[in-house]
Amino acid sequence: MVRLKKKRSASKVLPVVEQPRREENSGKHPALLGPSPPPPILPPLDRSHAVLSQTTFLIVFSFTACWYITSSKNAVATQQLLHNYEILINGNHEHSPVGIVLALTALQLFIGLIMCMALLSLVSFMKRDLCTQKGSPNKTKEGIFGMIPRPEWSKSRSRLAGVGILHFLGCFCTNMGFAFGSASVVQVVKLLEPIETLLLTAIFNVVVLRTWHGITCIKTLSVLTIICGTTMLLLQKNIGQNVNYQSVMFSLLSGIFMASRNVTKKTFNKEKINEYNNKEKEWIQAAVNGMSSFCTITAVAVIPAVLFLVVVEFLGSTGMEGGITVWMLKTAGQPGKEAIIFHGLYNIASISVLSIISAQSHSLLNVGKRIFNVITASIIFHEPISSNGILGLCIAAIGGICYTCGPAYIERYHHNNTSNKSGGRGISFQYVSVTCIILLAVMHLSTGLDGFTNSIPTTINYSQDIVSVTLPELPVPSPLPVKHVVWMFPFPPKGSHETILISTDETLICAYTNACKDYPSHSKINLRELTIGTYYHNYVRDHTYYKVRHMSEFPFHIQAITMMALLQRQSGSCVRMLGNSATFCDDKPFLNYNPYSSDHLNSTTYPFSFINSIAKDINHSLLSMSDITMTTENFAMWGAEDLPAEHMASGRYNSGEDVQSYAGAGWLPFISEIRFKDSAILNYTGYFIANALLSNGYASSEDDIKNIKNVQLLSIYGQGKHMDDMKDYLEKYTETVEAFGCRSKLTCRELKARKIKSYFSACLTLTMNMQGGLVDRKEESFTRHVYNQLLNPNAIESIPEKNKIVLVDVQDRNIVPKDVWNSPNAIHMKADIHASYPSLTTKMGRYDYSYKLLSTYAREAKVIITSRIHVGLPAAALGVPVIFVESGNGWLPGGRQKVGRVEGLLDVFHRVQAGDNSKNWTYGNLDGEIPHSNGVHLADRYRASFWHRLKKTDFYEDSARLYGMIPLKRLGRKNINVKIDMQEKFHFVLSRNDLGWQTRRVIEHVFYFHPNCKVFVHSNDIHARASDLDIFVESGYDLSVQNYDSKSLKDEFSSSDLPIVFSILFKYGGVFLSKNTLLIKEMPASLEEGLVLDGDGNSAMAFYHQNSNERALKALHGVPPSWSFPVLSDVETQKCANDPNWKLEGLGGSSSSSSSSSSSLAVSLDASAYASIGAIKIDTECYRIVEEPCIYCDDLHWTY
Repeated sequence: MVRLKKKRSASKVLPVVEQPRREENSGKHPALLGPSPPPPILPPLDRSHAVLSQTTFLIVFSFTACWYITSSKNAVATQQLLHNYEILINGNHEHSPVGIVLALTALQLFIGLIMCMALLSLVSFMKRDLCTQKGSPNKTKEGIFGMIPRPEWSKSRSRLAGVGILHFLGCFCTNMGFAFGSASVVQVVKLLEPIETLLLTAIFNVVVLRTWHGITCIKTLSVLTIICGTTMLLLQKNIGQNVNYQSVMFSLLSGIFMASRNVTKKTFNKEKINEYNNKEKEWIQAAVNGMSSFCTITAVAVIPAVLFLVVVEFLGSTGMEGGITVWMLKTAGQPGKEAIIFHGLYNIASISVLSIISAQSHSLLNVGKRIFNVITASIIFHEPISSNGILGLCIAAIGGICYTCGPAYIERYHHNNTSNKSGGRGISFQYVSVTCIILLAVMHLSTGLDGFTNSIPTTINYSQDIVSVTLPELPVPSPLPVKHVVWMFPFPPKGSHETILISTDETLICAYTNACKDYPSHSKINLRELTIGTYYHNYVRDHTYYKVRHMSEFPFHIQAITMMALLQRQSGSCVRMLGNSATFCDDKPFLNYNPYSSDHLNSTTYPFSFINSIAKDINHSLLSMSDITMTTENFAMWGAEDLPAEHMASGRYNSGEDVQSYAGAGWLPFISEIRFKDSAILNYTGYFIANALLSNGYASSEDDIKNIKNVQLLSIYGQGKHMDDMKDYLEKYTETVEAFGCRSKLTCRELKARKIKSYFSACLTLTMNMQGGLVDRKEESFTRHVYNQLLNPNAIESIPEKNKIVLVDVQDRNIVPKDVWNSPNAIHMKADIHASYPSLTTKMGRYDYSYKLLSTYAREAKVIITSRIHVGLPAAALGVPVIFVESGNGWLPGGRQKVGRVEGLLDVFHRVQAGDNSKNWTYGNLDGEIPHSNGVHLADRYRASFWHRLKKTDFYEDSARLYGMIPLKRLGRKNINVKIDMQEKFHFVLSRNDLGWQTRRVIEHVFYFHPNCKVFVHSNDIHARASDLDIFVESGYDLSVQNYDSKSLKDEFSSSDLPIVFSILFKYGGVFLSKNTLLIKEMPASLEEGLVLDGDGNSAMAFYHQNSNERALKALHGVPPSWSFPVLSDVETQKCANDPNWKLEGLGGSSSSSSSSSSSLAVSLDASAYASIGAIKIDTECYRIVEEPCIYCDDLHWTY
């Protein structure tokens, strides 16, 4: 009784409900709500049932706030770090994240231990100083490293080891949960931690302490409530779509390990806890206790963690230079550092709270922390919480409140009734803490509510290599900073020194490389993605049309649209233009801005305040924008402004001219002028894409020659005398710039006859990238001229079903079935604009007509039937199947077919012609889905070559990326008529030194003959951002880079590459090709397994099924396959490349045109000789083998 009085004396400030001491081996505890015979035998009150003083409450609240904030930051940073790793391994899910997670966990524990030791040393020093000032002895016990006071519970080595290992496993499983699922999923599942704590405490009480389990009705009801709320959260769409069994499993395991850690620590420290319940602690002592516990636990946990880190570093990981640790701390950037540092801080705060309160109260705060983190993750990673999800959060919170506060309230109520005592007047920790949890959640929810429904576009950091060889399917972008500085003009800004500087809390978004060379850390955006769901999306999506419409004012619209979209798509963001000091954080004053309403900027309610400082711009006009100059460079397209009537042939105008102009304009930043194609480059200085009919306007004046590098001669048609007249200019062009891109194969033959380098490029209209506007169909015109009006764009449009059969200028209507011609879904149109068409002589009168044609193809057509190449080609580019109707007399609407002006172009279509049995109508009445022709694979090659050539000019590359033109969407990727009997997987083993045009040609050959296959490049020193390989993915082909483990291969084959090849094919199956073996025909899937060696004993080609290694071993013992191909020696390779008279048997003529007649699948050149080839002579065997079956044919490696 003396001890009890002493307790009562020490509890004047902190009154505690007094309970009689329980004797050992006393009877079982009666039901909580049942009758209790005197004297009452109640379970000892948990410390959470006590009342804390205001000082102690403030201490706990401070630690809890720190715990919540740092935990939230740790969760977000960890998710971002693991997403960066996902990108690094190219989204290849065959790579296990265990290695990176082990390394991350080890670094978190190790750095956390160092931080805790430093903080504990500082706090211990402060405590000693205070004790000295008060004249009281310092009783801090020395522990670990001679300075950390060792907690009482850690005196047992077994207990210490158990708690430390549980802590390590809990941290590891949490990070694994982040690796397999979203941060929201992990936090939601970990809401169940109080349940795990309750069950583990009950098990420990019954099994170890042999006492009452402690599970009551109110706690059971609370558990069910928490489970209900958690389930509602997991089932909502935006979180549920990221749920997978791995993330749930590891999140549950994390909760179990952490709950076991808490229960083990608190149970073995029970006497110490009861002592702390009855005395006030200073904040310094609380900090010392918490950090002492954390240091002790982490010092044990870090031992196995560091061992695992050493193993992981020794094994290495994909694409990391300098090891995993260097990658996380340096290459991964801010997320890596934050994931490591904040983990230690939040654990220090968490265990400090645990040192003051009980395990169950700590679990309640964990519930609050999870709710806080769920909301934070939802805002940061744009996973909107639905109304059901918010309800689930509230239900889980109520369950947590009942779980901890319910038993306390009932016990206190029952005890007061039996003892006639009233409770103290202190502050109830549960009620205050729960109130704080709800307030924090509501504040967080209110500040981030807009973030629930908005999403942020993917940004590309220009300071890094922005092109990846694979395109991950898991875009979890890092959030943009709140403050944006925007510059969308293609030229550098002008302004005062202060206004063109970027502060540390601002991010510069800059569209063009040339404009921001002085800002190496600027970012680029995909404006097409950014504007989705906004009123401006149509403007960006059909940028080509609006470039023609708004000319030099177009960049001003793009500047305003970008700033408006950032304000609308990201809650809480602020924007300013580079060079302007005015900052804007609200789009509401500018909602009347309508870029569609007029051809002139001043009539669109343009937000001039974005551009000019308010004091500088009183009249809201362009006159005060002298700081922005659009005369640094010129960008011209060919065509005509207002067109005199005498320019119309036979009372009509061919809209195909304007369609071709659109194709060139799509690549330009804006259009400064429109030039007649006959004299487009005469007396012109600036950038120009000359995709048109070649005429006598290509002179060779000194000024024209100076500007020659800014002119792109591609997609050109010409013949005869025109070639002779411009021979000097063309020769100068091919010597100075690039080869001449021909629209017709006839033009290529004419140029090669004059020894002018050229290649068949096809037509630039194959790169058309529009979705088009809405054409009013309510009043369908009775004529075939499109008088229908364009409707104003809407922010969210209802896309009509593409069920129309569109017939445009069909030359021979008799070949089209009558039920197709007269179908109610048929739309008949004319590509020629009649002389009576309104506004025909004005620029936008004509270009509007062409735009309505293209809009009809893109939005409504399921198939196009035409005899016009500039109807069929852009329609094919827009993904619409085309049936091209040819004429038996050789005439097409645009002129005579047999003169060669369309030679090579018609191969991309379905072709029908009366009297030609190979071109019969075989499409029925066009019901159902219409397949593309196999010619779309040709179109894909031509489109890839255009991109390869145009991306060499920064302006064109930046425009393509800004407007979402890249990566190209291959037209043949869903081709219904794709051959089944074709190989689908190809493998290369390459090093960084192997990258060059020769190796790229080898890979080109694979995609040339197998366009829908998957190519794996196995390498341990080539990263995913290899510049020689990214072009394939940008072109829409399926290529990925991944490393391989050469250490596990058999020693007996170490003298060759055979073990590497066999290991790869055994694991994946497919075809292996060496870097000097070129396919010359399609490889059937039914090919017999086998191996062909080159002259050095390495594999030139091998084919084996997955897990099939028996035949591989037989092949090593001299059993050749039934197929083979030529393997050339050094001398033979030199002759192949340089001697037109040297012939290789079995090729069957041209590799590209007659490969089917060849008995060989491939040709293997000598590796050294092939690598040393600078240029191949035309018409040699190697010209036909290497250069003709090309995709990037603009990259010529042959000479006359």
